[in-house]
Amino acid sequence: MLTHELLFLSILTLSLVGILALLLGYLTIRKTIEIQKSKKMEYYRGIYNPLISSILIEGSFSRKLNPDTVLQQKVIEQLLSRYTKVIEGEVEKERLSSLASMYLSDYYQKQLKSKKWSIRMNTLYHIEDFNMINLTESVYQLLNKKRLSHQELVHILRILALFQFRELFELLTTKYHELTEYDYRHILIPLETKNFDQYVLHFHNARLPLQKAIIDVIARKREVSYTTFLEKIFSNYSGEIRIRALKALAEIGYVKKSEPYLDLLYSEKWEERMVAAKLIGSLKEKSAIPRLIELMHDRTWWVRSQAAQAIIQFTNGKEILGTILESSKDTFAKDMAWEWLHKGV
Repeated sequence: MLTHELLFLSILTLSLVGILALLLGYLTIRKTIEIQKSKKMEYYRGIYNPLISSILIEGSFSRKLNPDTVLQQKVIEQLLSRYTKVIEGEVEKERLSSLASMYLSDYYQKQLKSKKWSIRMNTLYHIEDFNMINLTESVYQLLNKKRLSHQELVHILRILALFQFRELFELLTTKYHELTEYDYRHILIPLETKNFDQYVLHFHNARLPLQKAIIDVIARKREVSYTTFLEKIFSNYSGEIRIRALKALAEIGYVKKSEPYLDLLYSEKWEERMVAAKLIGSLKEKSAIPRLIELMHDRTWWVRSQAAQAIIQFTNGKEILGTILESSKDTFAKDMAWEWLHKGV
């Protein structure tokens, strides 16, 4: 009996040793392959980097830059990714986009069909970074994929927006209703004015998340041309949409007449008092200074802070805050005045 147990243990030990040996061999071979791959990539980087640099700076293409393997394409991808972080000129960016389109288009079309989510997502990021407009149709076709993650969907729509895809408006207004406000904003930001204005015209028929995103993008653009639109939204809507329109006007810093907004400094809603203070500060409406001083004593911290920020934008703003600091009996007002007097010091 003991002999059988020893024999079993010996066989088990030998089996484990054999498995460990195979595993070690596999890891060794894998490590060797990775080292060889890394050396090859470093070799190609040494060849391709000066060629790509010359193309981006001078615009002269070279026949030596002719990748015919996946490894060589990966090297070009890595080098172009580095350049996207450092080049600033429009001409250089166009050359980089042309390079990517010339040498990576076929590779990316295959990658977009990969069953692996990570490969498809990384490819989408590169297509966006390299501004590969020639792959617009390939990116659009991904929307037909049955199992599409939410993150993948939003990124596809954002790329279509970046490439000013004509059918995007119909997609966002008739098909993809499950998107969040954040999703819509992320997608709309790259749109050029003529394409973005479609959504402005559609505003009254849009779902609430899309309406919020439209206003937020306008606030980000800070273009005076949208002032009339925002003032109409402010006048005709209520609740959060009304507040957002007011915030956007404050970001732009311009309204046709300041009188309607001066009354908001007395609003019962603290959000309206706060945003109105921001807008009046941007407009530098001197007649509102006494009320802004009163708002320094408001019961809401956000209102006090915005009132102080508005006051300091006036020529004599620091003097006003200094007076509040010295003479006010309200501890909260004094603290806020001190804070804004010392910001950036």
